[in-house]
Amino acid sequence: MTDEIVRRLAEIVGEEHVTDKTFIRAAYTQDFGVQPPRWPAYVVRPGSAEEIAAVVRLANEYRIPITPRGGGSAQEGGCQSEGGIVLETLRLNRILAIDESAGTVTVEAGITFVKLMAELEKRGWKIGIAPSGAMAGTPGAHVSRPGVGWGNIKYVCQGDQVIALKAVLPTGEIISTGTRANPNARPFFRYALGPDLAGLFIGAEGAFGILTEITLRMYPWPKQIYLERYIGTNLRDAVEIFRQIAHHNLVCYISVPVIEPEHILFDVNVEGDPPEVEHRVQRIRDIVRQYPSVRYEGPDAPSRFWERRWFLTGEEFKQGIAGAVNYFLPFDKLEEATYIMRDIILRHGIQRFAQQMFPEPTGAEHVNLLFHHSGDKEEYAKIHRAIGEMMDKALELGGAPYSKGRQWAPYLEKHLGGTGYWETLKALKRALDPNHIMNPGVLGL
Repeated sequence: MTDEIVRRLAEIVGEEHVTDKTFIRAAYTQDFGVQPPRWPAYVVRPGSAEEIAAVVRLANEYRIPITPRGGGSAQEGGCQSEGGIVLETLRLNRILAIDESAGTVTVEAGITFVKLMAELEKRGWKIGIAPSGAMAGTPGAHVSRPGVGWGNIKYVCQGDQVIALKAVLPTGEIISTGTRANPNARPFFRYALGPDLAGLFIGAEGAFGILTEITLRMYPWPKQIYLERYIGTNLRDAVEIFRQIAHHNLVCYISVPVIEPEHILFDVNVEGDPPEVEHRVQRIRDIVRQYPSVRYEGPDAPSRFWERRWFLTGEEFKQGIAGAVNYFLPFDKLEEATYIMRDIILRHGIQRFAQQMFPEPTGAEHVNLLFHHSGDKEEYAKIHRAIGEMMDKALELGGAPYSKGRQWAPYLEKHLGGTGYWETLKALKRALDPNHIMNPGVLGL
């Protein structure tokens, strides 16, 4: 049977783009997190939506689970497959259209953000949300989470940037959303013709289909990008500063890469025309002056980081592989959550960890990274025990994980099971994926 499936997959994508070889499959057993390895039976790398649709139909025929994968840079195990097909989208790497009239860019799902942004910058354009893992990250995977990144306050999240999607459903049909659903129209407006079917795929992590093309909003490259750094000693004051800046929409983003007892470091990024930037920076400084616990550090360090951001981001991972517990909370819950999570981490005896925040308009992403070195089984076990307790507590606090994968699945079912929302998700899964082959287990579905 294995030889037959490899042969049939090769007929679809070409012999060089499918394998069941152990040493290659090993590279697809994990993502960038700490979920236990899962071994796919096959790895396939299609080059078009039509090839993906054919692979999906074959998976239905043989009842083989199929899991889409982009760059593999997430941390919650959403792109893992046990005994199924891992479908890597990196060959779908083209920019299909840059529509300067509508202010949109249409790309294939597997292009890296760095490649996309470099081309747009040449033309004087940018996208709204740039993930920190832009070297490996892809729009298909980022929309499927849906991801956040640099731009969280001004542009919110990657899902908010979507104009239209093209996807392969779990039964092999190809669907387009927004104005693109009309064969006579190009993608320029999302909420058109009927229900917003793009929302079905945003955040679903492949449970309802595989994204093949994405149309995102794009924006003129700003005349000025200015950054400056602050350091505070009181977390409550810092969070209040974040809230005021976000509610007044004064920045593109706030990055809070360091939260330690009596040491909170944060950078603000302001973009626009020079007079606009000057005005916004002055308003930020006026807000900060109200809090003596926070001091101004200046623009030099964050500006140096910004110039080499794609190479310097994630420096904290020098401490090891990270178990991640990341979720959103409203502003008034952030201080409490920080202390609760830190207490759990310390109680489990975790040696190396980092806490961070990345505010958005109504709250912030609350990040907890627990590090270990490969092969340290004792620390690995402690991290797994800790992150389980942390995910349970995050949902109890009202937290909202955006990247769920398989890591959050049992906790989502525990806290959401029996609600109308959860039952509707399961009903949609049954209707769209009758053979339950499309990324089974992700999100707990």
